This record gives sequence, structure tokens and C-alpha cells, in this order.
Amino acid sequence: MEKGQTNGDFQGFVARHYDVWFKDTYNVMDYLFYKGYVIDNQGPALEVGCGTGRMLLPFVQEGLDVEGVDYSEDMLKVCRSKADQLGIVPTLYHQPMQNLDLPRQYHTIFIPGNTFNLLTKHEEALEALRRLHTHLVDGGQLILTLTVPREHILNEQPYIWKHIAEAQREDGAIIRLSERVMLDYWEQLKTNYNKYEVFIEHTLVEVHEDTIQLRWFYQLEFELMLKAAGFNSIEVTYSQGNRSYMMISARK
Repeated sequence: MEKGQTNGDFQGFVARHYDVWFKDTYNVMDYLFYKGYVIDNQGPALEVGCGTGRMLLPFVQEGLDVEGVDYSEDMLKVCRSKADQLGIVPTLYHQPMQNLDLPRQYHTIFIPGNTFNLLTKHEEALEALRRLHTHLVDGGQLILTLTVPREHILNEQPYIWKHIAEAQREDGAIIRLSERVMLDYWEQLKTNYNKYEVFIEHTLVEVHEDTIQLRWFYQLEFELMLKAAGFNSIEVTYSQGNRSYMMISARK
């Protein structure tokens, strides 16, 4: 049986299998949500954490001026391969957002999912906001989402593996994902221990474990960080009935 290990860098096994978890659950509402901002702001846009291009490539297919940046080269390789199959050529950059240094400015920068939560050091998160601010035109808009592990805070069980999902790979193999979570309340860090088990004809043939850390931010804390980075017109909303999911909008 094959075994593997990665540490939250979205490389290798995790990158190759990332789309397996989303092929049947592509969120059209998310796409339309960000598309509305891109169109309203009338200019080039940047998706930070574009990954395998699940959201970016449909933008490019529609002829919108949207570019992508990600810190995982393996995820970008998947994105390029998918783009080749679609006959499109997206503009992609391989950079971490805290070191963002791109040749143009944008009217819209958006960061879906919990991508910003991957910045576990406060200094790096603040530097990322400064860089994002620099890459916006005057009046440009930043939109991002943040998650707070409310469910785990209320019911932390750090030593119990929990079955999360199951998906079928193109070759018919079944991949089962389990996780256990540990919280550091002082540092506001959530550590996910993810275990991927690959079964072929009911036989376990591969186990891959991935450890990933995310930092959670509270509303007032993040508003102060945005102001320190130079942003204004800050708006924060929560997903209906779910205080663990924040949507933030701010302008340069």
C-alpha cells in the first residue's frame, strides 16, 4: 500500500485530486456573486487563490478580463491543463499573496473560500492586505471571505477522526476523506489533519495525509487590519443564519 504526506501546500496528491471534490458541486451562486462585482466595477479583475481554475476558467471563457494568482505551482499546472482542453489561455501568476508583485492594477480583487485564512501569521496577513491595496486602482474593490471554526469551537473533539466526504475518481477509484481538528485559541489557529484513503475494488491501495493550518479572524480585528493597510468603505456581512462565514468588501 502506498503512503504519502504533505503539509498544507496544495501540492502533489492534494492538487491532483482537488477537483474530485467539486466536480458535482460547482457553486454557480458563488460564480455569479463574484461575476456581479467584476462587471459592476468595469475593469480588469484578479482572483487570488485561483487554484485549479474552477471559477477563473469560466470567467475567461466568457471573455472577461480576469487573471489568476496562486502559490501552488501544482494547482496552476492543473489549471493550465484544463485551459488547454478548453482552448483558452488564462493569465496566471505563481506568487503568494503576501509577496504579490504583478505588472498591473485591478478594478476588482476577489479571494473566494478560506484562502485568506491560510495566512497563519498576523504580519503576513497584514502585508498581504497592503499588497492587495497596492494592486488596486483608486476606488478599486477587494472582496474576500473568511471563516471562523464556530462548529469546532462549540464542540472540539481533537482526537476523533470524522468522515467528511467520499468521491469517485475518473478511473473508478473511491477516495474517502476524513479529518480531525485541533484549535489553538490564543493564536487563533485551526489545524486540520486530513486523511485521504484510496480504494480500488474495495481494497485500500493508498493513504495520503495532509496537515493544514488556518488562522481565523474576528470582525473588529480584521476591520482594523484593513484600515491599517489603507482600505476604506469597509462592509462586513454574514451568511444567513451562519456566523462562521464572513464576507468582507473594502475599497482603496
